[in-house]
Amino acid sequence: MRNLLYILVLLISFSSFGQNNKDALRLCSVLQSNSFSSNSTAEDALERILGTIGASKRFVLQPCSNINNAVATSYKGIRYILYDPDFMNTLNYGNNWGNLFILAHEVGHHINGHSLDLVLYAADAVESVSLAQSRQQELEADEFAGFVLAKLGGPISAANQVISKISNNSDDSYNTHPSRSKRLNALKIGFQKAKSQSSQKNYKTKEGIALEYFYKGYNSQDKGEVNSALSNYTTAISLNPKLDAALNNRSVIFKDKGLFKQALEDINIAIKITQDNDLYFSNRARIKMEMAESRDDSSILEAIGDLTTAISLNPKKSYNYLERGMCKYRALGWETACKDFLKAQSLKEELPSFILSQLKEYGCE
Repeated sequence: MRNLLYILVLLISFSSFGQNNKDALRLCSVLQSNSFSSNSTAEDALERILGTIGASKRFVLQPCSNINNAVATSYKGIRYILYDPDFMNTLNYGNNWGNLFILAHEVGHHINGHSLDLVLYAADAVESVSLAQSRQQELEADEFAGFVLAKLGGPISAANQVISKISNNSDDSYNTHPSRSKRLNALKIGFQKAKSQSSQKNYKTKEGIALEYFYKGYNSQDKGEVNSALSNYTTAISLNPKLDAALNNRSVIFKDKGLFKQALEDINIAIKITQDNDLYFSNRARIKMEMAESRDDSSILEAIGDLTTAISLNPKKSYNYLERGMCKYRALGWETACKDFLKAQSLKEELPSFILSQLKEYGCE
């Protein structure tokens, strides 16, 4: 049975980083109902924007077709900017300054610490803000974008055209976005601040630098540069010990290296900081599953408990049922596990062939 568990771990092992990439695509699919012609071009534009305030990348930039917009949001501790390449193209008929203003506006939301409630998932919705707060956040993002545009040498007329096309001067009391005149004024304030070199915010806070190192680690992990990712996550945590996403991702690297003690220390702290993130419980379960393979103890039962918590927090993630079924199969037998396999299958999870043959042969009580 120990050999069987090892096979199961190989079949169903996920890293939090891989799941974060999946979440970016899921966010895009939920939102679906430049002259940025490629990802690299958008990345270059982002670097130019951040360079005006001396900051580095603090979020994931993700192309997302058919949303007819650009959107800043966060999910499971990861910040995203999703943009529609076609929208960025057509809105300004190839006027790159207008496109750059739109992207800078979304960057401004993250730089200013705004939490945008897109109600992406009912169970996981981020904290909502009042309409008045939402309008104020939009004005702050416009001011930031105006500042960036001026710093980069762009004309204010390009941003004025964008705002004029996406807003009007009707009563904004019941809207999330301010009226056109208010937005144009915020843009002008930011533009003039940059021109006069006055009132520039200091965005290089300790927490901000920690985020920069986190996303450096995230990008290194994307390229398979594990040691570089580990180093960047460690620096991020040293700057901000409560950065739970960095703790979670570092725990996955420790797990993959067989450093289970360090992996558990990190994920336990992450869970203590953020107790409602199902991904963290799933990742702790995977650590315990691999611990159970290396030593026969109660770790497999603890993994079942963590997966049960993860399912209670988000009952729609199919792989949690599959993994819990695997753990139950090892520790408690087929009769206890089979219902989890059926549930995973109903949620479109692909089951391993030997599980399918077990279901066919023995069924499920």
